[in-house]
Amino acid sequence: MPGARPPTKRHGQGEPMGQGRLGIIGCPVLEDEIVYLLTSDRDLKDVFVVEDDNSEKLIQKLRAKGVPIVPIKEGDIAGLPNGAGRSVLVWMKSMGLHEDPGELGREVSRTVMALDGHCSVILLFYGLCGNAFKDMDRLLEPVRTPVVILRDEEGRIVDDCIAVPLGGTDGYLRLLKRYAGVFYMTPAWADNWRTLFNKMEITRGTEMGDLDMLRMIFEMTGYNRVLMIDTGLGDREILRTRTHEFAQEFGFRELELEPGFVSTAISDAAYQRCIELMEHGKKGRGEEGPKSVPSS
Repeated sequence: MPGARPPTKRHGQGEPMGQGRLGIIGCPVLEDEIVYLLTSDRDLKDVFVVEDDNSEKLIQKLRAKGVPIVPIKEGDIAGLPNGAGRSVLVWMKSMGLHEDPGELGREVSRTVMALDGHCSVILLFYGLCGNAFKDMDRLLEPVRTPVVILRDEEGRIVDDCIAVPLGGTDGYLRLLKRYAGVFYMTPAWADNWRTLFNKMEITRGTEMGDLDMLRMIFEMTGYNRVLMIDTGLGDREILRTRTHEFAQEFGFRELELEPGFVSTAISDAAYQRCIELMEHGKKGRGEEGPKSVPSS
Protein backbone atom coordinates (compact mmCIF):
# COMPACT_ATOMS: atom_id res chain seq x y z
CA MET A 1 0.00 0.00 0.00
CA PRO A 2 1.43 3.41 -0.93
CA GLY A 3 2.79 5.34 2.03
CA ALA A 4 2.09 2.52 4.47
CA ARG A 5 3.56 3.06 7.93
CA PRO A 6 6.43 0.76 8.99
CA PRO A 7 5.78 -1.43 12.03
CA THR A 8 5.54 0.53 15.28
CA LYS A 9 8.96 0.97 16.85
CA ARG A 10 9.73 -0.98 20.00
CA HIS A 11 12.01 -0.17 22.89
CA GLY A 12 13.32 -1.55 26.14
CA GLN A 13 12.64 -5.23 26.81
CA GLY A 14 10.40 -5.75 23.81
CA GLU A 15 7.66 -3.54 25.20
CA PRO A 16 5.57 -1.65 22.60
CA MET A 17 5.77 2.11 22.38
CA GLY A 18 2.91 4.35 23.39
CA GLN A 19 1.04 2.48 26.11
CA GLY A 20 -2.17 4.12 27.29
CA ARG A 21 -5.44 5.07 25.63
CA LEU A 22 -5.65 7.03 22.40
CA GLY A 23 -8.92 8.84 21.79
CA ILE A 24 -9.92 9.35 18.14
CA ILE A 25 -12.68 11.78 17.21
CA GLY A 26 -13.49 11.39 13.56
CA CYS A 27 -15.70 12.09 10.60
CA PRO A 28 -17.27 9.10 8.80
CA VAL A 29 -15.82 10.42 5.52
CA LEU A 30 -12.38 9.45 6.89
CA GLU A 31 -13.39 6.15 8.47
CA ASP A 32 -11.39 4.11 5.92
CA GLU A 33 -8.21 5.85 7.08
CA ILE A 34 -9.11 5.06 10.70
CA VAL A 35 -9.73 1.40 9.81
CA TYR A 36 -6.36 1.30 8.03
CA LEU A 37 -4.50 2.68 11.06
CA LEU A 38 -6.16 0.39 13.59
CA THR A 39 -5.67 -2.74 11.48
CA SER A 40 -2.00 -1.79 10.92
CA ASP A 41 -1.19 -1.36 14.64
CA ARG A 42 0.31 -4.65 15.81
CA ASP A 43 0.51 -3.48 19.43
CA LEU A 44 -3.13 -2.49 19.82
CA LYS A 45 -4.86 -4.38 22.62
CA ASP A 46 -8.42 -3.04 22.82
CA VAL A 47 -10.66 -0.97 20.54
CA PHE A 48 -13.62 0.79 22.14
CA VAL A 49 -16.15 2.47 19.84
CA VAL A 50 -18.97 4.76 20.92
CA GLU A 51 -21.87 2.98 19.27
CA ASP A 52 -24.45 5.11 17.45
CA ASP A 53 -25.62 5.84 13.89
CA ASN A 54 -22.35 7.63 13.10
CA SER A 55 -20.17 4.63 13.93
CA GLU A 56 -22.29 1.90 12.33
CA LYS A 57 -20.21 1.53 9.15
CA LEU A 58 -16.92 1.88 11.00
CA ILE A 59 -17.84 -1.00 13.31
CA GLN A 60 -18.86 -3.15 10.32
CA LYS A 61 -15.57 -2.46 8.54
CA LEU A 62 -13.42 -3.16 11.60
CA ARG A 63 -15.23 -6.42 12.31
CA ALA A 64 -14.85 -7.43 8.65
CA LYS A 65 -11.09 -6.96 9.12
CA GLY A 66 -11.13 -9.18 12.20
CA VAL A 67 -10.65 -6.38 14.74
CA PRO A 68 -12.39 -7.22 18.04
CA ILE A 69 -14.60 -4.27 18.97
CA VAL A 70 -15.99 -3.30 22.35
CA PRO A 71 -19.09 -1.16 21.65
CA ILE A 72 -19.80 1.35 24.40
CA LYS A 73 -22.13 4.24 25.12
CA GLU A 74 -21.04 7.77 25.91
CA GLY A 75 -21.86 7.25 29.56
CA ASP A 76 -19.44 4.29 29.77
CA ILE A 77 -16.31 6.32 28.98
CA ALA A 78 -15.48 7.42 32.52
CA GLY A 79 -15.64 3.84 33.78
CA LEU A 80 -13.45 2.18 31.15
CA PRO A 81 -10.68 0.08 32.72
CA ASN A 82 -7.06 1.15 32.32
CA GLY A 83 -5.62 -2.10 31.04
CA ALA A 84 -2.03 -2.84 30.12
CA GLY A 85 -0.80 -1.96 26.64
CA ARG A 86 -2.30 0.43 24.12
CA SER A 87 -6.03 0.85 23.55
CA VAL A 88 -8.04 3.14 21.30
CA LEU A 89 -11.38 4.80 21.93
CA VAL A 90 -13.13 5.96 18.74
CA TRP A 91 -15.97 8.47 18.75
CA MET A 92 -17.39 9.29 15.33
CA LYS A 93 -19.38 12.48 14.78
CA SER A 94 -22.22 13.20 12.35
CA MET A 95 -21.47 14.12 8.73
CA GLY A 96 -24.32 16.60 9.06
CA LEU A 97 -22.17 18.85 11.26
CA HIS A 98 -20.47 20.08 8.08
CA GLU A 99 -23.61 22.13 7.38
CA ASP A 100 -22.31 24.61 9.95
CA PRO A 101 -18.50 24.77 10.41
CA GLY A 102 -18.90 26.77 13.61
CA GLU A 103 -21.12 24.11 15.14
CA LEU A 104 -18.75 21.39 13.91
CA GLY A 105 -15.87 23.05 15.76
CA ARG A 106 -17.93 23.49 18.92
CA GLU A 107 -19.23 19.92 18.90
CA VAL A 108 -15.78 18.44 18.39
CA SER A 109 -14.36 20.64 21.17
CA ARG A 110 -17.19 19.48 23.46
CA THR A 111 -16.27 15.88 22.62
CA VAL A 112 -12.59 16.57 23.32
CA MET A 113 -13.55 17.92 26.74
CA ALA A 114 -15.64 14.79 27.40
CA LEU A 115 -12.54 12.66 26.70
CA ASP A 116 -10.16 14.93 28.61
CA GLY A 117 -8.69 12.97 31.49
CA HIS A 118 -9.88 9.64 30.10
CA CYS A 119 -7.32 9.38 27.28
CA SER A 120 -3.55 9.85 27.10
CA VAL A 121 -3.74 11.65 23.74
CA ILE A 122 -6.64 12.74 21.52
CA LEU A 123 -6.46 12.60 17.72
CA LEU A 124 -8.87 14.71 15.66
CA PHE A 125 -9.48 13.02 12.33
CA TYR A 126 -10.45 16.24 10.60
CA GLY A 127 -8.99 18.95 8.40
CA LEU A 128 -9.92 22.63 8.53
CA CYS A 129 -13.38 21.72 7.16
CA GLY A 130 -14.52 25.22 6.21
CA ASN A 131 -12.33 26.74 8.96
CA ALA A 132 -14.18 24.84 11.68
CA PHE A 133 -10.83 24.32 13.44
CA LYS A 134 -8.98 27.51 12.59
CA ASP A 135 -9.14 28.58 16.26
CA MET A 136 -8.11 25.22 17.70
CA ASP A 137 -6.06 26.61 20.56
CA ARG A 138 -8.91 28.84 21.74
CA LEU A 139 -11.45 26.02 21.46
CA LEU A 140 -9.21 23.69 23.46
CA GLU A 141 -8.09 26.18 26.10
CA PRO A 142 -9.50 24.19 29.07
CA VAL A 143 -8.18 20.82 27.83
CA ARG A 144 -5.17 19.26 29.57
CA THR A 145 -4.79 16.21 27.31
CA PRO A 146 -2.50 16.61 24.26
CA VAL A 147 -4.54 16.97 21.05
CA VAL A 148 -3.25 16.13 17.58
CA ILE A 149 -5.00 17.14 14.33
CA LEU A 150 -4.19 16.08 10.77
CA ARG A 151 -1.36 18.21 9.35
CA ASP A 152 0.91 18.07 6.33
CA GLU A 153 4.71 17.85 6.44
CA GLU A 154 4.91 21.65 6.70
CA GLY A 155 2.81 21.58 9.87
CA ARG A 156 -0.31 23.03 8.19
CA ILE A 157 -3.70 21.61 9.11
CA VAL A 158 -5.00 19.84 5.99
CA ASP A 159 -7.86 21.55 4.19
CA ASP A 160 -10.44 18.76 4.19
CA CYS A 161 -11.07 15.05 3.63
CA ILE A 162 -9.91 15.23 -0.01
CA ALA A 163 -6.55 16.69 1.04
CA VAL A 164 -5.83 13.83 3.48
CA PRO A 165 -4.99 11.12 0.89
CA LEU A 166 -3.23 13.74 -1.29
CA GLY A 167 -0.62 14.58 1.35
CA GLY A 168 -2.01 17.99 2.32
CA THR A 169 -2.06 21.45 0.76
CA ASP A 170 0.72 20.96 -1.81
CA GLY A 171 -0.76 17.69 -3.06
CA TYR A 172 -4.20 19.31 -3.24
CA LEU A 173 -2.84 22.22 -5.31
CA ARG A 174 -1.08 19.77 -7.60
CA LEU A 175 -4.36 17.95 -8.18
CA LEU A 176 -6.24 21.21 -8.78
CA LYS A 177 -3.73 22.22 -11.44
CA ARG A 178 -3.98 18.83 -13.13
CA TYR A 179 -7.76 18.47 -12.80
CA ALA A 180 -9.42 21.87 -12.53
CA GLY A 181 -13.21 22.12 -12.71
CA VAL A 182 -13.61 18.44 -11.82
CA PHE A 183 -15.61 16.87 -8.98
CA TYR A 184 -13.40 14.67 -6.78
CA MET A 185 -14.67 11.33 -5.50
CA THR A 186 -12.82 9.36 -2.80
CA PRO A 187 -14.12 5.96 -1.61
CA ALA A 188 -15.96 7.40 1.41
CA TRP A 189 -17.37 10.30 -0.62
CA ALA A 190 -18.60 7.85 -3.25
CA ASP A 191 -20.25 5.67 -0.63
CA ASN A 192 -22.02 8.65 0.98
CA TRP A 193 -22.45 11.19 -1.81
CA ARG A 194 -26.25 11.46 -1.59
CA THR A 195 -26.15 11.95 2.17
CA LEU A 196 -23.30 14.44 1.96
CA PHE A 197 -24.99 16.54 -0.70
CA ASN A 198 -28.20 16.65 1.30
CA LYS A 199 -26.16 18.03 4.22
CA MET A 200 -24.49 20.78 2.21
CA GLU A 201 -25.45 24.41 2.68
CA ILE A 202 -26.32 24.85 -1.01
CA THR A 203 -29.08 22.23 -0.73
CA ARG A 204 -30.47 23.50 2.56
CA GLY A 205 -34.22 23.96 2.38
CA THR A 206 -34.67 21.49 -0.48
CA GLU A 207 -36.45 18.18 -0.07
CA MET A 208 -34.25 15.22 0.91
CA GLY A 209 -33.02 13.57 -2.26
CA ASP A 210 -33.92 16.52 -4.51
CA LEU A 211 -30.76 17.13 -6.53
CA ASP A 212 -32.17 19.74 -8.94
CA MET A 213 -30.42 22.61 -7.15
CA LEU A 214 -27.10 20.80 -7.32
CA ARG A 215 -27.66 19.92 -10.98
CA MET A 216 -28.31 23.59 -11.76
CA ILE A 217 -25.15 24.67 -9.90
CA PHE A 218 -23.05 22.14 -11.80
CA GLU A 219 -24.46 23.44 -15.09
CA MET A 220 -23.81 27.08 -14.13
CA THR A 221 -20.22 26.40 -13.06
CA GLY A 222 -19.36 24.15 -15.99
CA TYR A 223 -18.73 20.99 -13.99
CA ASN A 224 -19.18 17.95 -16.21
CA ARG A 225 -16.48 15.48 -15.09
CA VAL A 226 -15.97 13.37 -11.96
CA LEU A 227 -12.54 12.10 -10.89
CA MET A 228 -12.38 8.78 -9.09
CA ILE A 229 -9.58 8.92 -6.49
CA ASP A 230 -8.66 5.39 -5.46
CA THR A 231 -6.88 5.85 -2.12
CA GLY A 232 -6.09 2.15 -1.81
CA LEU A 233 -8.42 2.06 1.21
CA GLY A 234 -12.06 1.09 1.47
CA ASP A 235 -14.10 -0.93 -1.00
CA ARG A 236 -12.93 -0.42 -4.59
CA GLU A 237 -16.09 -1.96 -6.03
CA ILE A 238 -18.28 0.50 -4.11
CA LEU A 239 -16.01 3.34 -5.28
CA ARG A 240 -16.48 2.38 -8.93
CA THR A 241 -20.18 1.61 -8.66
CA ARG A 242 -21.13 4.77 -6.76
CA THR A 243 -18.91 7.01 -8.90
CA HIS A 244 -20.64 5.63 -11.98
CA GLU A 245 -24.03 6.21 -10.30
CA PHE A 246 -23.05 9.83 -9.61
CA ALA A 247 -21.85 10.32 -13.20
CA GLN A 248 -25.11 8.91 -14.57
CA GLU A 249 -27.19 11.12 -12.28
CA PHE A 250 -25.53 14.35 -13.46
CA GLY A 251 -24.40 13.40 -16.94
CA PHE A 252 -20.71 13.62 -16.00
CA ARG A 253 -17.77 12.02 -17.79
CA GLU A 254 -15.81 9.63 -15.58
CA LEU A 255 -12.06 10.00 -15.05
CA GLU A 256 -9.66 7.98 -12.91
CA LEU A 257 -6.71 9.50 -11.06
CA GLU A 258 -3.38 8.09 -12.21
CA PRO A 259 -0.82 6.68 -9.73
CA GLY A 260 1.54 9.01 -7.90
CA PHE A 261 -0.94 11.32 -6.19
CA VAL A 262 -2.18 9.45 -3.10
CA SER A 263 -0.55 8.08 0.04
CA THR A 264 -1.35 7.41 3.69
CA ALA A 265 1.41 9.78 4.87
CA ILE A 266 -0.91 12.28 6.61
CA SER A 267 -2.70 9.58 8.59
CA ASP A 268 0.53 7.73 9.37
CA ALA A 269 2.27 10.85 10.69
CA ALA A 270 -0.64 11.81 12.94
CA TYR A 271 -0.93 8.32 14.43
CA GLN A 272 2.82 8.04 14.97
CA ARG A 273 2.83 11.45 16.65
CA CYS A 274 0.14 10.26 19.05
CA ILE A 275 2.16 7.15 19.91
CA GLU A 276 5.22 9.31 20.58
CA LEU A 277 3.22 11.59 22.88
CA MET A 278 1.83 8.58 24.72
CA GLU A 279 5.35 7.23 25.09
CA HIS A 280 6.90 10.41 26.40
CA GLY A 281 3.92 11.77 28.31
CA LYS A 282 4.18 15.20 26.72
CA LYS A 283 1.56 17.85 27.33
CA GLY A 284 0.60 19.95 24.33
CA ARG A 285 3.42 22.17 23.11
CA GLY A 286 6.43 21.33 25.21
CA GLU A 287 5.16 20.50 28.70
CA GLU A 288 2.53 23.19 29.00
CA GLY A 289 -0.65 21.34 28.38
CA PRO A 290 -3.82 22.33 26.62
CA LYS A 291 -2.82 23.26 23.07
CA SER A 292 -3.02 21.21 19.89
CA VAL A 293 0.31 19.77 18.77
CA PRO A 294 1.74 19.19 15.28
CA SER A 295 1.34 15.74 13.75
CA SER A 296 4.61 15.82 11.87
